[in-house]
Amino acid sequence: MRLFCALGLALGLAITTNPSHAAVSEQEAKRLEGDLTPMGAERAGNQAGTIPAWDGGLSAPPPGIGFQPGGHHPDPFASDKPLYTVTPANMAQYDALLTEGHKGLLEAYPDSYVMNVYPSRRSCAFPKHVYEAVRRNAVNAKMTDDGYGVTGASIGSPFPIPQSAQEVMWNHELAHRGGRVWRDSAEAAPNKNGGFTILTSIDQWIYSYGDPSLATAADSGNLVFRYMKLGITPPSNAGTVLVMHYTLNQVAEEAKIWVYKPGARRVIRLTGSGYDGPDPESEGIRTADNFAVFNGATDRYDWKLHGKQEKIIPYNTYRLASPELQYKDVLGEHHLNPEAMRYELHRVWVVEGRLKPGKQHGIAARRVMYHDEDSWIPVATALFDSTDELVRVQEGHVFPYYDQPLCAIGSDVVYNVKDGGYHIMGMRNQQKPVQFNVEMDAELFSPAGMRRVGVR
Repeated sequence: MRLFCALGLALGLAITTNPSHAAVSEQEAKRLEGDLTPMGAERAGNQAGTIPAWDGGLSAPPPGIGFQPGGHHPDPFASDKPLYTVTPANMAQYDALLTEGHKGLLEAYPDSYVMNVYPSRRSCAFPKHVYEAVRRNAVNAKMTDDGYGVTGASIGSPFPIPQSAQEVMWNHELAHRGGRVWRDSAEAAPNKNGGFTILTSIDQWIYSYGDPSLATAADSGNLVFRYMKLGITPPSNAGTVLVMHYTLNQVAEEAKIWVYKPGARRVIRLTGSGYDGPDPESEGIRTADNFAVFNGATDRYDWKLHGKQEKIIPYNTYRLASPELQYKDVLGEHHLNPEAMRYELHRVWVVEGRLKPGKQHGIAARRVMYHDEDSWIPVATALFDSTDELVRVQEGHVFPYYDQPLCAIGSDVVYNVKDGGYHIMGMRNQQKPVQFNVEMDAELFSPAGMRRVGVR
C-alpha cells in the first residue's frame, strides 16, 4: 500500500468522480486566457524554477534544424545535456519525483535501467482553432450517462479545467490528434532474452470528432474516429486488415472492430474485445485498454482525481524516433535503451482507478495514471494486480509535431515487470515519416472496403 499512503501525504484529500459535474462558468473559463494556457495547464513555471513557464510551445518548425515538410522531425533539443541521471543506487534521492511505475522499473532492472533527465521543455502547442474549440468546450461540455458519455464538445479536450477523474480521462480520449493521419509503423515484443521480431503496418485514422465542420460531439453520431491497420511484414502479417470504428460512449455502444485475414478471405466482426482482451501480437503483455496507454470504457473502475504532482516523465522523445537509430539500437533486452530516451520534469494530473465490486480485469485491479498538463497525454501508468503487486508499467512518449502544430503519443510501451518482456507500438525509426491531412477514402474503413485493401 506504499502508493496509497504516498498519495495521501503528497496530495491530501482526493477528489472522487462526479459524473453530474457541468461545464464551468464563463468567469472560470476566462482563466484560459490568463493564469492557464489555452489547454488548461498552469501557464507559470514552478517555484523552484525547474519547470519553466509555457511560452506558446513549438508552434512552427524551429529555424536551423533542417526540417523538410513531409520528412522526419529533427530534434530541436539535440544539444541538450542531461541534468542528472536517476539510477537504482540514487533513486531514493528522487523518490518524490518518480512515478510508481518508474520506481518499479528501477527496482526490477538494477543492472541496466536508468533515467537520463534533461532540461524541461514545455514544447506542446496546438492550432488556433483547437484552442478556440477548447475554450468553447469549457463552458458547454458536460458528461452524460454517469460519466460514460460527453455532450457539448468538439475538436479538442472537453474539460480544460477538470473537476473529476473522468473529466481528465475524457481530455485524453478526445484530445486533438489531427484530421486524417497516415503512419508507417513498427512494433515489437522483445522476449526475456532480448530477441524480437519486427511487425510493420500502415496505420490510418480519420478523426470524426476532430472535424472542424462539426458543431459538437453529437454531430459525429457517437463516432470519435475510424482506424485502419494494414499488415505489411512479416509475411504472416502481410495483407491482414483491422478496421475499428471507435465510439464515444462505449458503455452504450462498444467500439466496432472487424478483421480480414488473406488466408480466410473473409471479414470477421470481433465483439467483446475491449477492456482486458489480449493483443495477440504482444505476447500477452498488452490488453485492449492499454492501447495509447488507455482507451475504451471506464465503467469497470471507480476513479479518483488526486490533483497535480511534479514527476519525471518521458517527453520530447525525438531521439527515440530518430531515423539515425535502427531498431536494434532502440530495443534493449529488458527495456528500451536508456540512451535513446529523454526524461523531463513536468506537472501531471494523477488519476487512480480501482476495480468496482463485482467487476473483473485480468491484469489491473488498480491503475494509477499520470497525465501531462500541457497535452493531457497519459505519459505513465502503473498497473497493480488484486494483491496490489505492480505487474505492468506503461509509458506514452510525448512527441511534438511542430509543423502542425500537434502534440501526441509518438510511441507507447507496456512493460511486464512481473514476468519480463515488453511490447512497444508506434516505432518509426526505419519507417517513412508520419503524414497529416492525407486524402483518404472513408469507404475503405468499412467491412466491405477493408477486403479490397487486403487483396491489393
